Amino acid sequence: MPHRAVLTEGQRDALLALPDTELDLVRHWTLSADDLRVIVSRRRPHNRLGFAVQLCALRYPGRLLRPGELIPNAPLAFVADQLDVDPEALAGYASRGPTRYEHLDTLRDVFGFRQLSRPARAELQAWLLPAALATTGGAELARMLLDEFRRRQIIVPGITLVERMVARALLDAERHVAELLTRKLTAEQRDGLEGLLVPHATARTSVLAWVRQPPGRPGRRAFSAILDRLAALRVLRLNPALTDAVHPERLRRLTGEGARLTAQHLATLNPSRRRAVLVATALETQVTLTDDAVLMFERLFGQMFRRVERREEAALKRDRRNITAKIRLLARLSDALLAARSNGDDPLAAVERVIGWDELGSEVEEAKRLVRPDPLDPVELARSNFPILRQIGPAFVQAFTFGAVPACLALARGVEIVRLLGTGRLRKLPADAPVGFIRQTWRRRIGRDGMDRRTYEFCVLAELRDRLRAGDMWVEGSRRYRAVAQQLIPAPVFAAMREAGPLPVPLPGSAAEWLAGKREVLARRLGEVATKVGADALEDVSLRAGRLRISPLKASTPDEAEGALAPLYAHLPPIRVTDLLADVDRWTGFTGCFTHLTTRRTHDDPRAVLTAVLADATNLGHARMAEACDLVSQRQLGWLSSWHLREETYGTALARLVNAQHRMPLAALFGSGASSSSDGQHFPLNRRAQATGAVNPHKGSEPAASFYTHVSDRYAPFHSKVISAGAGEAAHVLDGLLHHGADLSIERHHTDGGGVSDHVFAMCHGMGFLFAPRIPNLSARRLHLFKGLDPGPDIAPLVGEAIDEELITAHWTDVLRLMTSVRTGATSASAMLERLGSYPRANGLALALREIGRVERTLFTLDWIEHPDERRRATRELNKGEAENALKRAIFFHRAGRLRDHGLQAQSHRASALNLVAGAIVLWNTTYLEAAMRHLKRQGRPVPIDMLAHLSPLGWQHINLTGDYLWTEPATKPGQLRPLRSMLSPPLSRAA
Repeated sequence: MPHRAVLTEGQRDALLALPDTELDLVRHWTLSADDLRVIVSRRRPHNRLGFAVQLCALRYPGRLLRPGELIPNAPLAFVADQLDVDPEALAGYASRGPTRYEHLDTLRDVFGFRQLSRPARAELQAWLLPAALATTGGAELARMLLDEFRRRQIIVPGITLVERMVARALLDAERHVAELLTRKLTAEQRDGLEGLLVPHATARTSVLAWVRQPPGRPGRRAFSAILDRLAALRVLRLNPALTDAVHPERLRRLTGEGARLTAQHLATLNPSRRRAVLVATALETQVTLTDDAVLMFERLFGQMFRRVERREEAALKRDRRNITAKIRLLARLSDALLAARSNGDDPLAAVERVIGWDELGSEVEEAKRLVRPDPLDPVELARSNFPILRQIGPAFVQAFTFGAVPACLALARGVEIVRLLGTGRLRKLPADAPVGFIRQTWRRRIGRDGMDRRTYEFCVLAELRDRLRAGDMWVEGSRRYRAVAQQLIPAPVFAAMREAGPLPVPLPGSAAEWLAGKREVLARRLGEVATKVGADALEDVSLRAGRLRISPLKASTPDEAEGALAPLYAHLPPIRVTDLLADVDRWTGFTGCFTHLTTRRTHDDPRAVLTAVLADATNLGHARMAEACDLVSQRQLGWLSSWHLREETYGTALARLVNAQHRMPLAALFGSGASSSSDGQHFPLNRRAQATGAVNPHKGSEPAASFYTHVSDRYAPFHSKVISAGAGEAAHVLDGLLHHGADLSIERHHTDGGGVSDHVFAMCHGMGFLFAPRIPNLSARRLHLFKGLDPGPDIAPLVGEAIDEELITAHWTDVLRLMTSVRTGATSASAMLERLGSYPRANGLALALREIGRVERTLFTLDWIEHPDERRRATRELNKGEAENALKRAIFFHRAGRLRDHGLQAQSHRASALNLVAGAIVLWNTTYLEAAMRHLKRQGRPVPIDMLAHLSPLGWQHINLTGDYLWTEPATKPGQLRPLRSMLSPPLSRAA
């Protein structure tokens, strides 16, 4: 064994295993005519078969057969069939000792196989380094090395040597990356990096831990602290270009180690590696702090407006009776004056009949006191928020370098003026300070003479916030607030991709082709729906006088379904959640996905990994889980969480469960596997974490976080993401569809109203997904048609402005570049949708995307109106997600389901663990429901097949989710299931 193990036992066995699937056998073990001519020269059948098997093994997996090795039936039969020989003949092969060695000599001489020599090993070791620089996975690197062995026809000497070569390549790659990151450092920079490991002057941690602290609750002190930490890193003057030559995977590993290793651990590393980790961590932390600072600036500025809104709401609530009385008095006076005018009476006498003059004077004075200034008056906002503006405004513009599109050059100049005023280089506001970027309503209120420094700074900062959201201005050194163009594939690269061949998106190369096709489809669908509307032939839909009404759906589950399906759950055995997870792990081996960040090795005890997962999934936490479980301590759980439980390992483990669920025969009755839905589930934050949350008034009055989850139509949760409770869900729909890692082929996706926007319709269309949301208040949404299309008198009242074909044509290349960037992973759909949706009035790409989305939404609306099956399908799939949310609420029950974590990473771990445990319960339930179904069939009480479509694997009454979390030895042998409840038969096989 090598000193540094990089492969697990399972990986070692798999790498050199003989092929056993039909696809692999056809690909690797098919014999050519030349092969057969050499093979048939062997005189006896057993020698021909043994020689052929030796030849196939040398080609794939590339090794010699071990003496006495048992050849599996599948590959043996495959070769024997090609030779027209009985597979049993192999038993007589090499009965004479020298025969096998003679055959090996012939194989080397005739087919060119050779042993691994020292020069060849040195060449392969050098060849392996570039590959090792692009990956950190030992198994992946070993597969690449074996492929090269086979290409060069070098006989693989054994897995031990292969692992030793891979380990050396990984070590050489680490040293090479460390050299790239540190060779240009000055002595001052090296000393500064080492200074990150010393204790901070005021904090009780190292400087490195201090700069990596979470941003905390939005406030002036927290904002100032972020800038202080950023300044401490900028003192190092590290060039971000240092990481340009390092593969992103290598960089992620270094930053991951920097996030997990303490200063004491880092101090024990050799100097070169320690500095490499510190360089990567410092540069990544600078980017994170930059994003945190801009985000906090956004929130602080937003708080100003929210305070005004709350103050106005409170005043309106306080004075509503007086205001109502004044409005009633105004109505009475108006009626009296109008009547007097109509009758020719004295208007003053009419007023006196309503109210006396003295009383009227009192009412007028009271009405004047009720009049409140404009809540969005920039002068008043600048005056009332002057203390916080003076603290965050100049500091913000001085701390960062901003870029701008040509349309925002005036604002960029205004930002520079604010910076000069803050540094004292300008004493007063210049007379020619640009004001064209200020909102027209604000300019009219201020006037040129009323513009002072305080008001000008407020207007600049308010507009800067909006433009940063939209991407019209950006912050150098930021990831979240980069220029939109920097987030996309570079224009020259995209042009080369477009010229080389079809782009990886299902869109034509020209806008004219797309527009012509959509015009034809829309005209046809419009005519079909209009015909049915005229004939009143739409099911449960009424469209009269421009008013669209869709009747609520009737229940699709028959009344007898509950009674027919109840016996299935009645037979499920009671089980602890710990034993359930252990069962699923034995079936799928998903704990093997939780590899160590550095060594990529799995943990020795899968139960310890499952305990750490449960601690997050149940919201129990490490301390209480250690008390409730007799397996691991709190420190061990913390170590496991830091080094083995990561987003990528959670994703790989979840994908394994999803794939297993979709292979279940019973799951095929739940759905086709081609549809999915997504929805957000709110989890309130406790007092400790409320500073990082947001309030969604539609779902409660407490700060909360939302776990946005994608669920397949076979009940498999395949993606989860933590988003702000106050953020829109629409931007995150595509992330789960594109980046889930499971073997799914999703074609149709459903959301509720929170996931709907025209941009999402357009992006889903560009990615090849059919977006089918349940749109609330559909009658209020306008249809959009191409110019020249006649909707008919019944549909015409629902039609809004026409599609802007010229806008789509002008930005078609930008649309294709955006779609290709998202599809290839150059940027995320959520990042782009948040940018494009935040301030679209000046962004041509956002407007073009909206027009494309309007076309797709109009086509979808026509389908929704005409086909009741569309409405039923969307409701059915969304109900699955809501039912899964109920299961997750039952799992996540500790601390009343409140999140205590104030960091996004910790909250993401909770969401991922909760999704994983829910997926395991779904798979376990499906497996045992299948067994119960077979059992009832054997007893002559089969469940009607049409009822199984209404069965849900989300029940948890038989699962002990609370109490102790103890681990027991497996109650069944491998391949067997636990006895069903009330069963007298022996344990069932999973395949029975």
